[in-house]
Amino acid sequence: MKTKALAKQYCHDFIPYIWYGLVVSVVYILFGLLSADGAPSIGYQLKASFFMAPYIITVVTMIGISFNYRRFKLAMQSGVSRKTFWKAKMLFIAKATLIVNVVNVIISFINMKLGPSETYLYYQAYGKAFSNVFAQSISMFITDYVVLLFIFVAMNTFGTMTSLMNKIGKSIFYSIGVVCYMFFTNLLTQYSSQRLISRFYSHINGDAIFNFIFSIDAKVPRPYPLIGFMIILTIIAALFNLLFTKLEQVKR
Repeated sequence: MKTKALAKQYCHDFIPYIWYGLVVSVVYILFGLLSADGAPSIGYQLKASFFMAPYIITVVTMIGISFNYRRFKLAMQSGVSRKTFWKAKMLFIAKATLIVNVVNVIISFINMKLGPSETYLYYQAYGKAFSNVFAQSISMFITDYVVLLFIFVAMNTFGTMTSLMNKIGKSIFYSIGVVCYMFFTNLLTQYSSQRLISRFYSHINGDAIFNFIFSIDAKVPRPYPLIGFMIILTIIAALFNLLFTKLEQVKR
């Protein structure tokens, strides 16, 4: 089973999640319209809820990206090496990201026709990056793609890591995760913790780091540093993915 053939099969399993995301988005929009209370008009409520559709699709498809153990078992039974399987995963994720990004960008353009472009995160940060509409659209597409690519590779890496565990291990892992989440969210509400975080942020010169990554202080913010930073993070996540893919699974 070659890399491209395996990636194609993997992508075939993933496509339904695009439809799931679209269905969930439609349900969310309809629920927003039906539950509107005191809104000026249906059109206004539609604009208020429609902008969430790309993010909903991303979350649903991200869940689909994280499931890969069944496909891994099939690949191993077919004599595919772990490195070949990893290459197929990365190729699949690149294709899946492209599909999701195209869908999201189309929906985002519709959203911008319904309301102001500032409702879209890219335009909030880099709306003045280019005066040419075509260049701005290409920049938006590339920026969205590399950000989505990192998120999907990281999510698949997380799924690959948890697939190393048996059911008991997963239960313990997720329980620890929930406890840590509750602990840190509670910690952030404490004034002493907020002061400590603020001091640490100042100590590492957090403003300069964020300004460098997101070009916040630039006269005309452009997404080039963000694109480069996301590519580096994606490479790191992909290498961890390879490491976890090569590890032997715990007896299930």
